[in-house]
Amino acid sequence: MLEKFTITHPSKKINGTVEVPGSKSESNRLLLLQALYFPEMEVPNLSDSRDTSYMLAGLNNSGSKINVGDAGTAMRFLTAYFATRSGRTVEISGTERMHLRPIGILVEALKTLGASIEYLEKENYPPLKIKGSKLEGGKLQINGSVSSQFISALLMIGPG
Repeated sequence: MLEKFTITHPSKKINGTVEVPGSKSESNRLLLLQALYFPEMEVPNLSDSRDTSYMLAGLNNSGSKINVGDAGTAMRFLTAYFATRSGRTVEISGTERMHLRPIGILVEALKTLGASIEYLEKENYPPLKIKGSKLEGGKLQINGSVSSQFISALLMIGPG
């Protein structure tokens, strides 16, 4: 069982170090949180996986076309991320195999929150066109059995 800790500081700022064990799953989650909430935070010991490389490239891409190759984690997390980027429109795609991996559950959940996302080819599958906006929030109920990453993506963008 995990213990719960509350960390506070009178200035509301906490300085410290978080060491990532180097897994692609944890690295990609931490990169998304950094991009959303803690841009000044340094993230040492990132995974050297292709998935993390695609995640970094997507987050650092200022253009309108994002390619995540075969990185499912990057596709899911970046879909949620770009849905929250007001005024920014991107097309996110990947390999042919990536375009066979369902993302409809996440897209429909994001649309429920006010996201503007279109399927560019086949319904419920990448590639996607995402017009970023401030999401409205609200209650969601989704099937998490397909991928826990859908839930993770929604939880990480939630506080924004």
